[in-house]
Amino acid sequence: MARGGYREGAGRKKEYTEPVKKILLGLPKSVLDELDQYAKERQLSRPKAVAELLKIAQEKNPELNLRSMVVKELRDLQKEIRITQS
Repeated sequence: MARGGYREGAGRKKEYTEPVKKILLGLPKSVLDELDQYAKERQLSRPKAVAELLKIAQEKNPELNLRSMVVKELRDLQKEIRITQS
């Protein structure tokens, strides 16, 4: 019997249909505790809980453009880091 190599259908299945980008996210412990509780109650991982909460926020407020908000926050953070490193 051959071992190793490519096998159709083998490996971890993709959770999303689009590319996934990993990020580092710092949260206060109290917020993280709430997030963990939310995830536990719904049997979700932390990343899936965050994605679900963002989706809910956007559904409640459709004019909320999360992508542009996140990009703006990241740019502001990048400026702050550059200032503190100078």
